[in-house]
Amino acid sequence: MFHNLINISTELALNPEHTVIAVIDCSFLRKSGKKTDGKAYFYKGVAGKSEQGLEISVISIVEIETRLFYSLSVQKTPSRPQIDPVKKLPQKPNNSCSKKSRKKPEFQSSTPDITRVDDYAKHLKNTRCSFPTSVRYLVADGYYYRSKLWEAVRELNLDFIGKRAG
Repeated sequence: MFHNLINISTELALNPEHTVIAVIDCSFLRKSGKKTDGKAYFYKGVAGKSEQGLEISVISIVEIETRLFYSLSVQKTPSRPQIDPVKKLPQKPNNSCSKKSRKKPEFQSSTPDITRVDDYAKHLKNTRCSFPTSVRYLVADGYYYRSKLWEAVRELNLDFIGKRAG
């Protein structure tokens, strides 16, 4: 029922003669609280590195000719529980005790088969029914150029527009 209301309102707000596309991207939210649910390390584009905070996945539709966009769905990216650091033997003995030579422990997900890309694909699948019927294209940055998302895009009868990362 709710999805039908979104469809009706977006269809009324859009000019049927204009091109409408879907867009997906994430946004980083800085959080410093010690008990914030879902707080984890997420990539922060402005800083060019991962930082501790929250992440939301946003799916919007864009009317190309007018450059108007409507956010259809916002979902908090789940943090993946972490298990003990992976212990690796050093290649060469390191006798230095300086802070620069110490590396942070590498963490491994306790759910290695489920990735954040899986979360984004699920978000897309759950939101597809809210897209106007004229939407054929999903636009995303290079991070989304991954096989798991490609599979979801094809399954939803969309064409992907993006730049291959790397």
